[in-house]
Amino acid sequence: MAMQNEPQYGTYRCPVCGHRDATELSSAEPHRVLECSYCETPLEVSARGPESVRFSVQVAQEPARG
Repeated sequence: MAMQNEPQYGTYRCPVCGHRDATELSSAEPHRVLECSYCETPLEVSARGPESVRFSVQVAQEPARG
């Protein structure tokens, strides 16, 4: 079981190009905006739950902050 303060690691698939990648989310951020490392589409990634190793992903409305 994940502790409250530990980052959560998970994978996601870009809905535009299908590329799989991994990232982490801290317990303080319920979602994160990042770019696909293959096609550079801005993506919003969020945790599905504390025990899941797969993240939900959708195309972000705004670009990822550098």
